[in-house]
Amino acid sequence: MYDDVLIATDGSDVATNAATAGITLAATLEADVHVVSVVESGLRREESRRERHERDAREIADRAQDAGCHAEAVVRSGRPASELLSYADDADVDLIVVGTQGRTGLRQALLGSVALEVIRDARRPVLTVGPDTSWEVNDGPIDDVCLATDGAPGATAATEHALSMADVCDARLHALYAVAVSSEATEIREAFAEYGEKMTSEVVDRATDRGLETTRTIEHGAATDVVLEYTDDADVDLLVMGTESKSNVERLVLGSVSQRVVPNANVPVMTVRTLKP
Repeated sequence: MYDDVLIATDGSDVATNAATAGITLAATLEADVHVVSVVESGLRREESRRERHERDAREIADRAQDAGCHAEAVVRSGRPASELLSYADDADVDLIVVGTQGRTGLRQALLGSVALEVIRDARRPVLTVGPDTSWEVNDGPIDDVCLATDGAPGATAATEHALSMADVCDARLHALYAVAVSSEATEIREAFAEYGEKMTSEVVDRATDRGLETTRTIEHGAATDVVLEYTDDADVDLLVMGTESKSNVERLVLGSVSQRVVPNANVPVMTVRTLKP
């Protein structure tokens, strides 16, 4: 499923925590690990910064090797998000793992973090790991996978990855749909609920065909709130969501549900884009 996993690091505690999750998943999937650190060009003392980045990347690569993965450490110079995406393309990795600071509010919407920049432009799945999320190496981290779906074209690839992840980890699959319609619009709300039943039933049928234990849930409320509350209440280990490309204005000011969930989730979030032919 994933033969090559890119783990991004900048030496911070957040990145180190994300690296633990990335190594754990790579070990579970028996994947090779690419540890990539980016030195922002144009900053003072760039050479000493590079030495620190090389040391940090090498330490994570050593941890990955101790966990049984083939690993290499790479340091690049430039804009972090751009260089991470460029390396991901060059090395044809299957998954990018990056930490997120969990920022909220206008600053996040207008500026974004490296993680959100990567999510917006990545052509491959991205696993984001917040500061309060932890998986332990060799601990069999994934028992419950939640797929938050809206049935839109952008969710197609996310469904496939959620099913595959649950399959390879022998995990229970949760199919979640949020009816985010005002309670005053009864007919419209019922139509969306019916559509959610159809979408989640299709996911459950596909999971059942793979021999997976499944559950499906239709909740009413704002999609972001529904997803965050469900992942906490159901104690899931991994959340999978689709993400679609937006225009520059939409993605900077409005964002998508996935981009609002990522900084606030208490579990690792895998975002997957359905690529257009």
